[in-house]
Formats: sequence, C-alpha cells, structure tokens
Amino acid sequence: MTIQAAMSRPSRVALALALAAALAPLDGAGAQAPELTEDRRIAIAERLRESSVTVRVGSSGGSGFVATSEGWVVTNAHVVRHWRRAPVVIGYGDGRQVRARVLAVDAHHDLAVLAPPEGTEPGVRPLRLAADDGVRVGQTVLAYGSPFGLDGTLTQGIVSARRDLPTLGGLIEDVIQTDAPINPGNSGGPLVSSRGRVIGVNTAILSRTGASNGIGFAVPVHFVRELLAEVQESLSQQQVARSETREAPAPAPAVTGPGRVWIGILGDDYRAPGVVGVRIQRVLPGGPAHEAGLRGRQDPPPSMARRLGMPWTGHIIVGVDGRPVRDLDELKAALERHQPGERARVHLTMADGRVRGEALVELEAPPAGAARAAVHQE
Repeated sequence: MTIQAAMSRPSRVALALALAAALAPLDGAGAQAPELTEDRRIAIAERLRESSVTVRVGSSGGSGFVATSEGWVVTNAHVVRHWRRAPVVIGYGDGRQVRARVLAVDAHHDLAVLAPPEGTEPGVRPLRLAADDGVRVGQTVLAYGSPFGLDGTLTQGIVSARRDLPTLGGLIEDVIQTDAPINPGNSGGPLVSSRGRVIGVNTAILSRTGASNGIGFAVPVHFVRELLAEVQESLSQQQVARSETREAPAPAPAVTGPGRVWIGILGDDYRAPGVVGVRIQRVLPGGPAHEAGLRGRQDPPPSMARRLGMPWTGHIIVGVDGRPVRDLDELKAALERHQPGERARVHLTMADGRVRGEALVELEAPPAGAARAAVHQE
C-alpha cells in the first residue's frame, strides 16, 4: 500500500475548490455547523465553480484556489514541482489562462503560492479560509476538483481522523483524513466544511491502485495561513531592501563546481557551540534550494522556530548524503559528487542545533548567466 499524490496528467487539469463568501454570515464564531441540505450543497458547489482555477505545468497539473484579494492561488507543491522547466499556467472558470509566478513553495507541507502576472487583476473573489483549525472527527466535508480530468467534480464525506502523515518532504503534522472520494486530479483542491469554508488542501490518497478507497488526506488550513503570512512578510522586506539598496548590484547566484550543478543559495561558514556548518544567508528564488523548502537568514522563520521561541539563524547545512559539512569548501565538494537532475540529501539544523532535519534537493545545471564559481559568500 502506498501514499500517492492525488495528481493527474491529462491536458485539461483539475479545477480547484472555491469558497462561498455569500455564505459568510452562517460562519459565526462558535456557531453550530449548519445542516448540509441539498440546497446548501448546491449553493456551495456553484460558488466553488465561480472561484476555482486549474494549475498546469507542462503536460501535468492539478487544482488551486484563489485565496487572497491580490489573486494569489494556493495549490500543492508537488503540482508545480517542475515549474522551472515549464511555464505554470492558471486557468480561470471563465476560460482565461494566464502565466503564473511562483511566490513560495513549502515542500514540507506540500503547499505553494502562485500569483498572476504583475498588473493583472483576475477579478475573482478569494475563497474564505476557516477562522481556525477546529476540525472535528465526524463532521461533514466536501472535496472539489477534477478526478481523472473530470472538471468540477464535487464529493462528500466526513473527517475520519487526524494523524501525522509521512511524506518525502518529512512528517506533516495533524493532517485531516477523510473518506470523501479524492482521486488523481484533486491535488490542490480545498476540502471545505458545511459552512463552505476551506479547512484543508487535498494532497494525497492511501491506495494500492492509485484510485480512491476512502482514505484521503488534506493539509490543515492553518499551514496555509502561515505560508500566506510569510509570503506577505517576505515581499514587504524585499520592497524595503530594494528601496534601501537601489544602486547595489544583485548578488551572484550560488553555483557548485565549474558550472556543473546549481543549488541556489548564498551562505557563509557557521560556528557555534555544538553546531558547525554552512549558514544559508539567502535562498535564491527559483533555485533548487528554494523548491526544497530551505530558508535563509533573510527569509521569515518557519513556524516551528517561532513556536519554540528559537532565534532565527537561517537553515544551517551540517551534512550532505550522510557526510558532515563543516564549511563552504566541504559543501562544494559534497555537491560536486552529483550531476544535474540528481538529488542530494541535505542535513539541516537551526540556531543551537536542538532541531534537526533533512531535505531532498534536486540539483540543476546553472541557469543562463549564472556565475560559474563556488557557493558564494554574501
């Protein structure tokens, strides 16, 4: 039995779940969940159709939903995992298609945030996210998407359990398990409550055949809220930095080896009691490290660091493929054992080393114009 991402590869990809702002008065704090009558279910489905989108990357794709007034779209990280190789295209319900920008990828929680081209007003109402994560086992839920390319499919079920879900990116805590049918094509489509508010983002199924057997999973909405807040904070910091350093030259991309592979970080040697390695100062947008979820000292800290009250140093690389890394030269040497397209297992920690983890980083050939030098110090 395997855990599979609920993503299809037809030319027409999944429609994402949208949320009924018109039903907002029914979602008062502490209010009892309304009965999901036939009329109410139809109203939710119609609102979902209005604000749903498709997300296509080359020949593969999935679902997404408009989550902010700026028109940002939330989807799964695995849906856009090849975004550097092919354009990401958002398709709206009225037939418009626009090329999207990738604002953030949270590989650990399988989430990504996309944006329409600058200056574009999509004119689509954002979906309402649930006010909190008070999801209860037994409550009724609806899933929306395009299983097997069948656009605009609505399914119904209940919350079966809350549990931790092991994935290639690590352990996602307290995911929502549901028996609402989720199939390939549902990835990135929200799971909504009987109030019509997003409580999770459909991400995977547990199946022997690749089809739904009543065990599906959704990433809780509080991780969506955290990621959106981090993107907002990061963009605000970048605007301030641009205004303060308007005349400063752009930093050189981080490349390992004589132009052979690229990881996309700027870093420096790090020494502290119990921790020796390479501190990431900056993760370059669009680089392999960015897609793998690595963060630099200039990026907003991850939620775990905030919850533990840890000072934010940026991720510190302490090893690659099981071998220790103590400085930039050792990081270069470790990565030079790989070819473009290969994955390096990067061992990470933060601050004082209390929290450790790892990430799989798919290395690439350096992009056109990238510096052909070692990992740069900033």
